[in-house]
Amino acid sequence: MKKFHAFLIPGLTFLAFFIACNSDSMNFSRIPINSRWEFRKVDENTWLPATVPGTVHSDLLHLQKIPDPQYRMQEKEVQWIEEEDWEYKTTFSVDRSVRDMDVTRLKFHGLDTYTDVFLNDSLILSSDNMFRVWEVDVKPFLKPGNNDLSVYFHSPIKEGMKKFKATPYLIPATNELAPQDRRTSVHTRKAPYHYGWDWGQRLVTSGIWRPVELIAWNYARIEDVRFEVKSISTEKAQYQAIVNISALVAEDLELEVWVNDLSLPVATKTISAKPGSLTAELPFDILKPELWWPNGLGEQPLYDITFRLSAEGKFIHSHKEKIGVREVKLVQKPDPAGSSFHFEVNGIPVFMKGANYIPPHNLNPTVTTQQYRRVIQAAVDANMNMLRVWGGAIYENDEFYNLCDENGILIWQDFMFACAMYPADEGFIENVKQEAVDNIKRLRNHPCLALYCGNNENLTAWHKWNWQTTHNLSPEDSAELWHGYERVFYEVLPEAIQTYDPERFFWPSSPSSAFKELANHISGDEHDWRIWFQQKPFDTYKENTARFVSEYGLQAYPDMRTIRAFTEEGDRDMDSEVMRHRQRSFMPYIAPGFSGNDMILYYVKEYFPDPKDFAELVYFSQLTQKEALKTGTEAHRRNKPYTMGSLYWQIDDCWPTMSWASTDYFGRWKASHYAVKKSYAEVIVSPTIDDGQVRVYVVSDRMTPVEAELEIKLMDFYGKILFSQNIPVECYANSSRYFFEKPVETLVSAGMENRVIMTTNLREKGEVISENILYFARPKVLDLPEATLNTKVSAENDGYTVEVSSNVFAKGVHLDVEEIEGFFSDNYFDLLPGEIRKVTFTPTTLEAGTSLTITARAVRKNE
Repeated sequence: MKKFHAFLIPGLTFLAFFIACNSDSMNFSRIPINSRWEFRKVDENTWLPATVPGTVHSDLLHLQKIPDPQYRMQEKEVQWIEEEDWEYKTTFSVDRSVRDMDVTRLKFHGLDTYTDVFLNDSLILSSDNMFRVWEVDVKPFLKPGNNDLSVYFHSPIKEGMKKFKATPYLIPATNELAPQDRRTSVHTRKAPYHYGWDWGQRLVTSGIWRPVELIAWNYARIEDVRFEVKSISTEKAQYQAIVNISALVAEDLELEVWVNDLSLPVATKTISAKPGSLTAELPFDILKPELWWPNGLGEQPLYDITFRLSAEGKFIHSHKEKIGVREVKLVQKPDPAGSSFHFEVNGIPVFMKGANYIPPHNLNPTVTTQQYRRVIQAAVDANMNMLRVWGGAIYENDEFYNLCDENGILIWQDFMFACAMYPADEGFIENVKQEAVDNIKRLRNHPCLALYCGNNENLTAWHKWNWQTTHNLSPEDSAELWHGYERVFYEVLPEAIQTYDPERFFWPSSPSSAFKELANHISGDEHDWRIWFQQKPFDTYKENTARFVSEYGLQAYPDMRTIRAFTEEGDRDMDSEVMRHRQRSFMPYIAPGFSGNDMILYYVKEYFPDPKDFAELVYFSQLTQKEALKTGTEAHRRNKPYTMGSLYWQIDDCWPTMSWASTDYFGRWKASHYAVKKSYAEVIVSPTIDDGQVRVYVVSDRMTPVEAELEIKLMDFYGKILFSQNIPVECYANSSRYFFEKPVETLVSAGMENRVIMTTNLREKGEVISENILYFARPKVLDLPEATLNTKVSAENDGYTVEVSSNVFAKGVHLDVEEIEGFFSDNYFDLLPGEIRKVTFTPTTLEAGTSLTITARAVRKNE
């Protein structure tokens, strides 16, 4: 058994206040219960140390009781865990002063999934939803001193199978990695991707996956707060706070709201309370507000809002929130083509540049602060302003949304339903309703939250994927499933949003064209999978571009370093047992046994020379993915304002593997991430060929006009200039238009298409702010001369500067430092003859003063 290094680092990343006991006053106490836990398999007597928050898998792995499922095919060796029952226990101490408070409640922020919870041998709770918060009154069971708490986890597979067998028909669940008669995921409110997906492994977890705390209070408690924006101007932002309070006695309460560190409250209100729940509306102003903007459009100032509750001058309880002053709207207006679909932030239409996001691991509590920061920083560095939290995973931890708040990354938030239908019984629907309420209340005050979406592809799947036929559903069964769909996505979820977050827009299904309408090119959002699943060429991205493209992409292998981390030497072949095992995308409709590995090779051979070995296949696969995403992102941006969003699939991985991700499990950038960084820049020059015409566009997301000079050159691979033209450019704010147009045949002679390129530079005040190259043939047919790449390295304070040059044109220049981990500021770039390209290398595993050896390669001519 080989140990896979440093994949799992248990850590508490959900709420920082759990580190120590937090007490507002003698009237409120919060005690974390996240230490001294033990666990066991139910039929065994030995108790082992456990980490909470955590999972059975991570605890067993930490204790070296199982092989690391990330390595080779060892995933298969841990599948037995999902079939077992597990038990966790701890003992915690409670002072009499806390025990004697008026209310004492245990709060579980996340139980995964089917549990019975016992306090001092009394059953206090049974749970059946990973996504809910479970809070229970324990005053009758709590005693001063030591208290025994235990959580019995029933196998999610066995519990799901009970529901599966009780359902008289098969409910479609296409992505679960199990035989059709064993697919139980849709019956269980648990992260769907835990059961496997077409980019991820199957690790069906159990565990206390979010913190546990004991909350006790007297008199009254602020339960939660939401904010309504009344108006925003340069002078003030007017808000109304809706504050929910639990009161235990009839008395007058004074509610105050404080903004940042002001010495006085900005608003107060006296409330005549009666025992029970009550809601207070408290208007307040923020003077001279600083607006919160998405990344690239401005800063992200956040305001600390504190609510204080008092009675007869005595402080009782406080509650804190952070908000950003901004307004986000989804605008859908009829036009001659159909209907617009774009986000407006602070009155400005904003083109959404981003990607789809999945959790960085299957064992969710093991995700560290560093991993969250890494993926958000990768989004920021690539000039993104939106991530879609996809509906087959989890409602992410608070820390994730906090980082998005701080960095200006708007969130398209799916509810956790994806590529499946779901039970229609009342118990399931009520469970979903409570799940929605819990998560809406937790997420609604984040300025990053832009939109709620009901599900991923369920509407499309039901109407276009022939589920009724493939699952032998009778008309009555189909009607029942569809009725359940309508209940959840047209009643339960929108009603929950209207009640608990009425200012947010709800989109029932992605993709779709309207509230209950299938996707089209003229309205709503679309998932464009013509490339990959239909084997279409990349130029297809330019055809029938939709209003908002919320999924598209192409797979590539990760860096060879990443591949070496999960393989042995003999595994490093496309057709090895291990590489076939890691690939989860299957397309038998193309050919028997056809998988994503075959599709990667298909596209590589379409665009690049036939790879000579596996390492070259990896390299070419990344360049192929780069070409695909570059083509797609630029086509979408050129098409603004008709198209106003481009979210490719996907930004990250949950394990090291080949996938659609642009950054791999370790955070290493693939070639495609370097490409989208340039394609998503604030201002880009984008040349293209449409209907035989060469056009050069300038696309700007600036809120002010761009005055620049467009420099166009046609050259051969040895640097000879065949045509040049300089054009003054005045690009309107937030616009896209072309400034150059010529027929291809007037620029390129017949037979020269594979021997020339057109370079385009956009200069502002003499400085190049964007550059791009137009090809007249695919890379595999380019008559590329053999390039001699020269590198020069010089040490800097925090890293190295690398100068790269070539005697002739070099395509896809890949720089590498074999034994040292680090980050290049640019990579996989095209290099002109005689050009000196300067990039920085920032090491993460290198001692100061160590010399650096750079290797460089470029695409070779097809042989």
